[in-house]
Amino acid sequence: MPKNKSFLQPSLVFSGNKRFWAGELADEALLLPAGARVWDVFGGSGVCSRVIKDARPDCKVVWNDHDGYSDRLLHAAETEDLRRSLLRMVGFEGCQNGGTRFRAPIKGALRDEVCALFRVHYEKYKFFDGLTVRRWLSIGACNEPLDPLLPPAGLYARVPRSPLRVDAALTWCDGLVVEHKDFRDLAISRGDYIILDPPYLGTYVAEYSGRESLKILKSCRDLMELCPFILFGDASISFWYELLTEKFNPRFFQKDGLITGYNGKSRSEVMFSNW
Repeated sequence: MPKNKSFLQPSLVFSGNKRFWAGELADEALLLPAGARVWDVFGGSGVCSRVIKDARPDCKVVWNDHDGYSDRLLHAAETEDLRRSLLRMVGFEGCQNGGTRFRAPIKGALRDEVCALFRVHYEKYKFFDGLTVRRWLSIGACNEPLDPLLPPAGLYARVPRSPLRVDAALTWCDGLVVEHKDFRDLAISRGDYIILDPPYLGTYVAEYSGRESLKILKSCRDLMELCPFILFGDASISFWYELLTEKFNPRFFQKDGLITGYNGKSRSEVMFSNW
């Protein structure tokens, strides 16, 4: 298990649960040769990259941050400033006495004040973490970011009381190489090592959704032919089991009852590795 556990819960909200695999990832990292280059192809919030780098500082770890999470981390202090302002304005989740009711809808004059706060915040910082704010003020799974300049609908008072871990956010990328590319444009070569966590159909990244999913799986298969891999998935990739075992003979791991941020339901996740 990595010594540095501060990254296991991301500083900003993200629909993912790879932190629950930190122990297995760290163990697999010990199998890497000295100075290996590792690509976190669908990097998400960078948890996998952070675990590998912490376990093996000698390795070059590339986090492909297609979702822009690292940019949000750089602005964590500004987002924390907005959280404090929202907390004073609308109350927090679980508030019963002396504040807004639990998950009370934000409407009328209060909604107008919130919208004005969004605009002021954006004009002041030229940045607005619409995903984090959406999660604070919405009920249920929602992966579409709020636009600070458009009047939002369906807002609820559920701002977290706990402050963002700004210091941890600003050191999240230490030692990592961060890319922002379509995974097909990465300079992965034979002899590298890869981590594959193909995006689910619910991802808000339009390029990786719908009919593109089948193309993604084929591209992943091509990468697995090229490099030793770690592959994550849920029960829906069960049709890969026989193929993976016959072709690559990877080690197999399974965790049951994980909660996904996309729909709040528990599911089984699997991890294959032939590192």
